[in-house]
Amino acid sequence: MVVDEKSRFLEENFNRAIEKLGDTVDIVGLDKKKNRKKLNEGSDLNKLIKLIMEKHFDPVIVFSFSKKDVEAYALSMVKFDLTTKDEKERITEIFTNAVNILSDEDRRLPQITSVLTILQKGIGIHHGGLLPLIKEVIEILFQEGLLKCLFSTETFSMGLNMPARTVVFTSVRKFDGEQFRWMGGGEYIQMSGRAGRRGLDKKGITILMIDEKMEPEVARNMLKGNSDDLLSSFYINTNMLINSQRLEDMDPEYIIRRSFLQFQNDIKLPKLTEEHNKKVQEF
Repeated sequence: MVVDEKSRFLEENFNRAIEKLGDTVDIVGLDKKKNRKKLNEGSDLNKLIKLIMEKHFDPVIVFSFSKKDVEAYALSMVKFDLTTKDEKERITEIFTNAVNILSDEDRRLPQITSVLTILQKGIGIHHGGLLPLIKEVIEILFQEGLLKCLFSTETFSMGLNMPARTVVFTSVRKFDGEQFRWMGGGEYIQMSGRAGRRGLDKKGITILMIDEKMEPEVARNMLKGNSDDLLSSFYINTNMLINSQRLEDMDPEYIIRRSFLQFQNDIKLPKLTEEHNKKVQEF
């Protein structure tokens, strides 16, 4: 275990775990096609999920950084059956009541017809490509404790109060639009924070699946890093000023003064003033 209950990074344990990868693993990265094939098979993950269920560490959220991987991993779990007969009936009832509001044509959509089978086994999928109704049903089932294993992209970590007992990362690299990079500290905090249900679990468990060597400093920055800074994107444009004039007693300066951007600038002011005074003295 790499981080203990006192939130200390255990470098010796981390190095011991990395050594298990063997010297044949490229420190830069594996061949992507070979890696993709391994992802689709999902055998290692299946063993891990089986262990989690045996140890009663469920419910578990499995995070992947692509929709294809989420669906591939979920389909590789078809042999698992994680629910009782009563739970299957409740899942079917909730799902049926939800889709009944759809038209006959919409009920025949592939996403609607295929998802119930896997949901009945206690396995769910959550990503941005799902129909809003399906996502809502899956969120309800997870909140009700009927889904034991949920495969998801980062969408499930944003703004949803859906804690689990265990969180698994299938990869610690993500594509940012230009290149594959290590997951940042803020991203890790956001997703791993789902582990540990308040009032139900004494601790949350986070498992990282790594298939390439990682330097201890990279791991420390990821696991012990700080959350991302919250920066304001507020700005004034012409339309906003014109619209504000249509409202009675609305002062544009009041809008600016009450903005989060102005609040952040006010905090910076003492330091900027100090730097300014130093420059004046140097000049």
